Amino acid sequence: MITALLFTGCGSMPSSISTPSQPIEPDENISARIRYLNPARYRVEQSVAVRNNGFDLDKFVMYQARPVEWRSQKSMRIISVSPPPTQESRTSTHGNKIYFWRLHKTPRPGETVVFDLQFELTSMEIRSAVEPDVVLPYKKGEPFYTNYTRAERFIEATNSAIVEIADRITEEESNPLSAARRFYDFVIDTAEYKVLGEGLRGASKLLDTGIGECGDYSALFVALCRAAGIPARPVVGYWAVSGIEQTHVWAEFYIEPFGWVPVDPTTGQLNPESRDYYFGNLDNKRVILNKGFNIRLVPAAPGDYITPFLQVPMYWFWGKGDQTNVTVERTGWEVKGCEQ
Repeated sequence: MITALLFTGCGSMPSSISTPSQPIEPDENISARIRYLNPARYRVEQSVAVRNNGFDLDKFVMYQARPVEWRSQKSMRIISVSPPPTQESRTSTHGNKIYFWRLHKTPRPGETVVFDLQFELTSMEIRSAVEPDVVLPYKKGEPFYTNYTRAERFIEATNSAIVEIADRITEEESNPLSAARRFYDFVIDTAEYKVLGEGLRGASKLLDTGIGECGDYSALFVALCRAAGIPARPVVGYWAVSGIEQTHVWAEFYIEPFGWVPVDPTTGQLNPESRDYYFGNLDNKRVILNKGFNIRLVPAAPGDYITPFLQVPMYWFWGKGDQTNVTVERTGWEVKGCEQ
């Protein structure tokens, strides 16, 4: 008997797929036009409890994001991982890392195994001061450009309705920076935020229904950018606030030659006074778990399953009995401020 349970989540606010074979990331032009400042140091403890209430468990496997450093996420230090992972891998497309566990005959009936990850990081505020007149043309022949302007599951950049909107907006404003601002405003002005509890639904679904969560908001912004030939990607993580419901998804787009520019249409909509800020700027109260959607798990998951993203653990188990007797529950996301 095989049981495959997928534990996925999509962001809440506080109050066949082809992938390149190698990580694709250009050298960013370190410039005063995109600044990383106001560092905030956090210590995070993430815990997941696997309980066996009477199942003859043969094998249990689980995947979980291993946070890494990005330009806005510095001085990453893994303090402890328990139990020790079977494997740690880097994904081929975006440079994310994954912890993988393989357990045999564990936990036994009546037992609980707690997966505990503790780490520290420094989150930087991002401030951009890029103006349209300094933007350079993209290098369209490079793999980086191809990867981050392609259509994919949840980011349906070739959907006819998305293409029509992107074409209409860029016909009026072709500069990538100005066009991205219009895409950001379009998402805010046309979408309604609602926690649906359905996981990631994607850009086309948000456009069709008009309602969605932060992952869908980010997917639509990214899809519009890609339809217009502007490299863009989603960013998946948590707010640097305690509580397992502090998941969040935002986005970023690439401006030549300066680098990735952040946007958070969900927060920009729900906090109207900060609407301008969250286009091109980002606060220092976030923990990045991974970038991009459609992450190929390493080692390969059963059926070569590709997860929408790794915001919460993915797991499978095999054995005999009532599968509901095995439960996997996020039991902690605790964040504390640290001295710099």
